[in-house]
Amino acid sequence: MGKRRDCLVVDELNSNHLKKIKIMNLPILSLKNASDINEFIVFWSKLYDYPQERLYNEAIKKPHFSVDDIQNLFVWKNGMTLSILKQNSLDKNVKSKIDIINSYKAHDKFDLSDFFQEFRGMSAVWKIFLLHIIKPTSYPIYAQHIHRAFCFITGGEYEKITNLISDSEKERFYFDTYLKYIDEISNIDLKKLDEAFFAFGQLINTKKMSTFFF
Repeated sequence: MGKRRDCLVVDELNSNHLKKIKIMNLPILSLKNASDINEFIVFWSKLYDYPQERLYNEAIKKPHFSVDDIQNLFVWKNGMTLSILKQNSLDKNVKSKIDIINSYKAHDKFDLSDFFQEFRGMSAVWKIFLLHIIKPTSYPIYAQHIHRAFCFITGGEYEKITNLISDSEKERFYFDTYLKYIDEISNIDLKKLDEAFFAFGQLINTKKMSTFFF
């Protein structure tokens, strides 16, 4: 009986060895152009990932900001806790002017030249973000990934867009080009557009994906 059981075990092992492995999934990426900006937004915004999104969502729709709201929004934009230098700048240039910010929020329109004068000591990225949180349905967010994505889809030199470009270049792109594009499109959720451009711009900034796309 012992030899018989040994034979059965060997036969079973041989039988299992001869069974073919069934391949279930062999995914590849297929590239195609979206038919319009809405299709682009739907696809790429699903790939958006950014830390502490809750901080943004909980504050952005408030009609009146508290100092804590401002703090949380800029921490969200920074992607992490602010450095001492950035915190000092936020305290001095933004949080100290909370009444002015809420006054801007309370009006449908305000003079941008007044805004620029009031917040002239801020970097371009933070200045534009402040403008965004005051009027989120009128002014989209600026980020290097968004800038890069826009350059790509419009045939621009997207490879040159890094965090090293000057504030004047960022503001010139945003106010002279990007806002004009925003005015040309309608019925677009600007936050979803931000997310789509951010995700795509982040992707094409990687060496492997740049090679893949071209």
